[in-house]
Amino acid sequence: MKIRLLTLGLSGILIISCKNNENQDTKDSETLVEAQQQYEEEEEEIPVMMCYLYASETDTISLNIEKLDKNISGSLIYMLKEKDINRGEISGEMKGDTLFADYEFMSEGKTSVRQVMFLQKENQLVEGYLTEDSKSYKFNEDFALTRTNCGVN
Repeated sequence: MKIRLLTLGLSGILIISCKNNENQDTKDSETLVEAQQQYEEEEEEIPVMMCYLYASETDTISLNIEKLDKNISGSLIYMLKEKDINRGEISGEMKGDTLFADYEFMSEGKTSVRQVMFLQKENQLVEGYLTEDSKSYKFNEDFALTRTNCGVN
């Protein structure tokens, strides 16, 4: 009789213990899923640094941007033959495959602002501008900026 009671008591403890392990495993997996979701959300908020460069014997255009979601900010420098250097900051956003931004720059001792746009084609950005009739855009493939490692240009 004592052995039966002892066996019955131990069986009950064992069943309760197994049940607690199942609950703990469920809690652990829920915690793991929550941690993964939080990591993915934080990962989306990490800015991506991208650098582009056009360089010929006479001209250089350098664009270094930081992308956070669709928002873009960074620096843009034009060093074109027989023209003053334009050096400034851009801020804008990606709309599809096109970057639309305001470019605030210094040239001839004056601060100016103009809109710029770049079409993304594979690992290049091609600057675009409005045609004279202001009804369409034209892209200047002669000055395509190629993506480079940041810190190299």
